[in-house]
Amino acid sequence: MVHGLHRERYAYRENMTDIIIQHLITEQKVRIKCRDLIKKIAIYTDRLAVQLPERVVIYELYSKDTNDMHYRAKEKIPQKLECSLLVICTNHLIICQEKMLQSMFFSGDKEKQWTFDSPIRYIKNIGGPPGKEGLLLGLKNGQVWEVHLDNIHPLLKVRVNDGVRCLDMSQKKEKLAVVDETGLLQVFKAKNGELCFQENNANSVAFNNLYEEMLAFSGANALSIKVMDFPAHVQKLNGFVVGVSGSKVFCLNDSNMTTLELPLSSPMYQFIEKNMFTEAYRIACLGVTDGDWEELAHSALEKMDFEVARLSFIKLQDFNYLELIQEVQDQQQKGSYNKDVIVGDILAMKGKLKEAARLFQKSGQGGKALTMYTDLRMFDEAQDFLGSKDNNELIKQKADWARNINEHKAAADMYVSIGDFASAIEVYTEKGWSDQLVDLSRRLDKSDKASLNSIAQHLKNMGQAASAAEIYRRLGDSAAMVQLHVDANEWAQAFAIVEDQPEYNAIVYVPYAQWLAENDRFVQAQKAFHKAGKSEEAFKVFQQLTTNAVSECRFDDASFYYWIISRQYLDLSKDSGNKLGWYLQKFRDNELLAQIYYAYNTIHKYLEEPFTSYMPEALFNISKFLLVETAKQKPQGVSLFAIYFTLAKQARKLGANKLAKQMFDKITNLKVPKKFEEQVEIATIACKARPYNDSEELLPMCYRCSTYNPLISGVNSCINCGQPFIFSFVSFELLPLIEFTLEEDISYEEALRLIDTPSTSKENEGFTESIEQDQQTLQLSNFEEDSDPFVFKPDFNQEENKQYKPIILNRKQLLMLETETVLVCKWNSPLPFQFFKNILPELHVTLCHSCFKAFHVDDFELQLLQKGFCPFCRVSPDSIETEGATADELMF
Repeated sequence: MVHGLHRERYAYRENMTDIIIQHLITEQKVRIKCRDLIKKIAIYTDRLAVQLPERVVIYELYSKDTNDMHYRAKEKIPQKLECSLLVICTNHLIICQEKMLQSMFFSGDKEKQWTFDSPIRYIKNIGGPPGKEGLLLGLKNGQVWEVHLDNIHPLLKVRVNDGVRCLDMSQKKEKLAVVDETGLLQVFKAKNGELCFQENNANSVAFNNLYEEMLAFSGANALSIKVMDFPAHVQKLNGFVVGVSGSKVFCLNDSNMTTLELPLSSPMYQFIEKNMFTEAYRIACLGVTDGDWEELAHSALEKMDFEVARLSFIKLQDFNYLELIQEVQDQQQKGSYNKDVIVGDILAMKGKLKEAARLFQKSGQGGKALTMYTDLRMFDEAQDFLGSKDNNELIKQKADWARNINEHKAAADMYVSIGDFASAIEVYTEKGWSDQLVDLSRRLDKSDKASLNSIAQHLKNMGQAASAAEIYRRLGDSAAMVQLHVDANEWAQAFAIVEDQPEYNAIVYVPYAQWLAENDRFVQAQKAFHKAGKSEEAFKVFQQLTTNAVSECRFDDASFYYWIISRQYLDLSKDSGNKLGWYLQKFRDNELLAQIYYAYNTIHKYLEEPFTSYMPEALFNISKFLLVETAKQKPQGVSLFAIYFTLAKQARKLGANKLAKQMFDKITNLKVPKKFEEQVEIATIACKARPYNDSEELLPMCYRCSTYNPLISGVNSCINCGQPFIFSFVSFELLPLIEFTLEEDISYEEALRLIDTPSTSKENEGFTESIEQDQQTLQLSNFEEDSDPFVFKPDFNQEENKQYKPIILNRKQLLMLETETVLVCKWNSPLPFQFFKNILPELHVTLCHSCFKAFHVDDFELQLLQKGFCPFCRVSPDSIETEGATADELMF
């Protein structure tokens, strides 16, 4: 038979001309067709030599991968070689001819030659560095020589009595096994040739290439596995053992090479019996069953070899034992090592509870036995290790266990029996047993306030307000009673208690205000906050409401909320002392924001909704008003694009082409919404084709000085006299109203009385009429240029004549005023009254007596018919019973 073997690679001839290379571990096979008679085969780690009649072909692996099976031709030696044995190394080819051993390079050049006294019967390649490999030679006369390719001198290792049939060297090259022709196996120490042991009836031998102390030998139809000096484990086998790798043994039977699983349990148990757990672990790592691993792990643990036990349990992935080993090792490091306790823990883990408890008690740690039994719910056994003072603790643990297995009633009864009312209450609450809670509360003493309060709280959460109130009355806790009614939204009962005990105002009014706010009754909520003395909370509610309204584009609501905030600041300013100026400034700021959002709501709806009821003149006036008021600061949510685009669009319709072009130029500096891009581009181009002027009809005229103001002046007042413009808060047209003030010594009551007093001279003031028979005369009497204070008289000697100077009237001038032309804003203190004269009485103007905004009478009446209240402050005129009402009276 022509074949070769090196570790897990086996090559043999098939069909005389083919080579089959078999990987004995992975069972892969590869065929090489030589197309000539194969005479010899030699194989090494990554080399293969094939002797053919006229040449020798050297193959090599494609890669250094240990599992690679792809060979390619490396060299060809065109020589006809005669040899009895053929061996290949990394860079050499070894030829054996009876007594002579010769090495040559792959080029065919001969290098060294060794000659011996007896024919060479067996050659074993034991490896080594490339070019320095070692060979073991077994001779017919019983000698075993070691030859290295870089040394011409061979080394005699051992001598046996008969010719060598087989030999092998161990993994670390510390032992040498020789089988002679009589079937005697002898194992020597490679260093000094000392005989270790010998066995009979052997025909082949092989060391385990992964374990130094293990070898396998065959003979007499049996396979023997021997480790160190332990008795060999024998099993039936037909054939010869040629190699051992880990738990696999390679056997040649006739012409078939087979791989068998090596029975390693026997040598492992041999080590365990000798308490050699480290060696047993090494054997187990070669390959044993999970049952063998468990036996090794538990044996090592019992003998306190924790390292081997830990490694074994890691292999088994038994985390419970790993935690136990970790705890034991921690105790050892801390110096609290007690062998009985450790053994007891190990026995408890194995389920040997009585033995473990006995060891715990022996070591003076009966508490561990108690804990062990209670953890296992073995309360009867735990009683033996229980002291009288720990009886309640045992009952508590038993109750905990009953609760875990859903025996809630039994658990609660046990909790009550040991006085653990908190746990009993928790169980009753968890199961929703309100009757049991009430029963328990009646059994408890009034001094146990913590338990009673807990029961009352849980009953309240269950909706059992009456039962909770009974407990609070028993405890005399009025605050809790009030809180109970508040939580149940029983406001009538809560207010009834507060009437007798006003110290609980904050407990009731703050939640009441929050409840009102949650139910969209924000005005009432603000009043409740103020009654509770929580002004900051009141402002927070409306500030959040305004923020939400702006975020949701509900600008009319935002305006309403800012107006309410402004009036509240005005009310707070009455008793503000040094902070009067601050409160008044906050009033003005918030009222301005209310006006801006009120006007912007119309612009927003015009751009977002398909239809609008506003005329172009109204949209034009509103956008002009917003353009001026948002010039200094832009409130959140107000879009400058919306203002510019609306103003530009209405300006084009009304003939203000210059203004339209200015607005479109401003729009080019803004980010235009996508849906308006096309409209803006077309309008911008169309605007350039129109004359660059504005229609004079659109210019606003000052009713005091009759000056025509530019369309955009930067202020909502006259550029000549400084008179502030008064707008109608529907169409935002200018109203013919001129404000006047009183002399310092005239009170508001006197002024109102003088204005309301009828005067006969009012009809013909400033002239005297005379009618005679032949003539009729009209004589101007005492006419002076300044007889009418509402006529603007510029002072040309002063450069600052454009500064606004309010009109101040005396008693005579007040008496001369017509009652129906005067409008009075009766602000609450500390704001002064405001007086306005309508200089065009035929144009009817009215005031809302809540927010004091002016309107055209027709516009205001239409809004009242549509909405039922003022469009700005949402207050119905019918709800205002008296003039000069407070903010609360106006709002509520």
